[in-house]
Amino acid sequence: MSTETAAKPEVKNGNFTMDNVRSMVKQLNELDTQMKELRDERKRVVADFVDEYNIPLKEVKEAVKMAKSDIDPDVTASIYAHIADLVEQK
Repeated sequence: MSTETAAKPEVKNGNFTMDNVRSMVKQLNELDTQMKELRDERKRVVADFVDEYNIPLKEVKEAVKMAKSDIDPDVTASIYAHIADLVEQK
């Protein structure tokens, strides 16, 4: 493979410049930063809630997970009540 061929990447739709590539990478970096900030904020909101109401973090996480998964809490509680004695508590 010649260096001339390697220097010209295949373009499928239109032309691009290295400025276009740099701009796109800059946008991705900005999005990554924003997502990290949002994840940190999410953790802070949960931690503040747990601290304020003295609720175990593990239970809060499970409740949120159940709500997002559209799990019926009544059915889940009923099943748990009937199998709790079979599961070793840690």
